[in-house]
Amino acid sequence: MLSLQIPFWSMVLGIASVQIGIVLIILTFDSLIRKRNKPLTEDYKTVNCLICRSSQFVPKYQKTIICDTCMARIAVGFKATAMVVFALITVTTMTVLVGQNQELRRRAAEIEKVYQCIAGQWSPDSCGCGVWQENTICTEGRSRLCRDGDSYCCLWQENIWVCYTSNVDK
Repeated sequence: MLSLQIPFWSMVLGIASVQIGIVLIILTFDSLIRKRNKPLTEDYKTVNCLICRSSQFVPKYQKTIICDTCMARIAVGFKATAMVVFALITVTTMTVLVGQNQELRRRAAEIEKVYQCIAGQWSPDSCGCGVWQENTICTEGRSRLCRDGDSYCCLWQENIWVCYTSNVDK
């Protein structure tokens, strides 16, 4: 229409046809793009975050969501809380174990105080320190609870204390 040399009408109809052509091209490209790409609302919907109430796109069948920023804040808070709980458990356990260790050391020191160490030669050597007991198991000699935790019958023979656990050892 523009190339025809019709006065006035070639301009009016030519400009209109160019505008109509541009609109048709835009509509054609729009329909092609819609056929290639599904609209976002077909597979997704908007849901508010449970914590901060910001709008988020989620798959159509999902009902609730927590956004990424809220998830990061929760993770940081959880990490800090876990560290505090771990530290409290560790400190408490360490305090209990140290208390038990000191109680065992105190009891061991009390037991060591009870033992009487007598200089001289002993057989076995662990009987050098011990506690004399009432004679309930020995037929001869004296009964002694020695440092190794066993009870022995001890006799003085030839400048040496000889201790035995039974008549067979004698």
